[in-house]
Amino acid sequence: RIPRPPAARALPLSSSPISSAMLLILLSILFLSPSSAELAVIGAGWGRTGTMSLKVALDKLGYKTYHMVEVIERNPHHKAMWTEASRRHVKGEPVGEILSKILENYTAAVDFPVAAWWRELSELNPRAKLILSVREPERWYESASQTILPDPWLLRMLDTLSDVHDPVLPVPDAFWDRVLGEGRRNNITREEIIEEFNKNVREFRDFKLPDEQKLELKVGKDGWAPLCKFLELGDKCPTEPFPRVNDRTDFKYKIILPIVIRAVTTSKILLSVVLLGLASVLYALRCLTRKMLRRREKEE
Repeated sequence: RIPRPPAARALPLSSSPISSAMLLILLSILFLSPSSAELAVIGAGWGRTGTMSLKVALDKLGYKTYHMVEVIERNPHHKAMWTEASRRHVKGEPVGEILSKILENYTAAVDFPVAAWWRELSELNPRAKLILSVREPERWYESASQTILPDPWLLRMLDTLSDVHDPVLPVPDAFWDRVLGEGRRNNITREEIIEEFNKNVREFRDFKLPDEQKLELKVGKDGWAPLCKFLELGDKCPTEPFPRVNDRTDFKYKIILPIVIRAVTTSKILLSVVLLGLASVLYALRCLTRKMLRRREKEE
């Protein structure tokens, strides 16, 4: 019978250098590391410069990307947080804490409202890379003036009458106040807002960051190559066409139509008006049909 070797006696945790190191690493992960994901990419380009296509592209590259659509579809409670950030900014109060809270579960962020705060976000995430999605200013204005720029007074009226208020409508006020100045959204000329658009581009170019942390991108025209090179992806760049989504028609169907439907279907007042109108139309058609039948009978 072969004798078994004596069992190895376990060292106390404190006397094992390897175990002690592992314990320190574990404690640092649990208590010292931030619970949120750090932003790796920040978008400085205004809405209607291809930001939705850029979001889709970044998602394909493995990032979890924040965009206005995240407020609409997944995080309606962020509406109040963005509005609060704007209020604090106007009063000269720090906004870093609330911005970090909004974006704590994301690794990239583009489009408004983020694009209104790219400077502050860069300071909060000094290792993050900045991307400015660019577009010819005149064409940008043509698109923005039909989508994100006008004050949606009709939608506000519908929302006021609705029993279930839309969580997104106040958000544009917050980011336009940040980039244009408080209350200027409805009192600004075409030339003035184009100048503000160009000013954002100039400030991005002058922003104190190394060149390897800044990229100007013509979304949809430049393709994948400059983006993949900027993000140091090597040969992991997709071969499929660069995403192209959210044109003006898509915007109206995704943003405006749901608000109208929600207002009509949840408001007792609006629903009553719609039903009354429908009933009136049906009654008028019925009367017209009877009148035509009587005339035909007389002619026969």
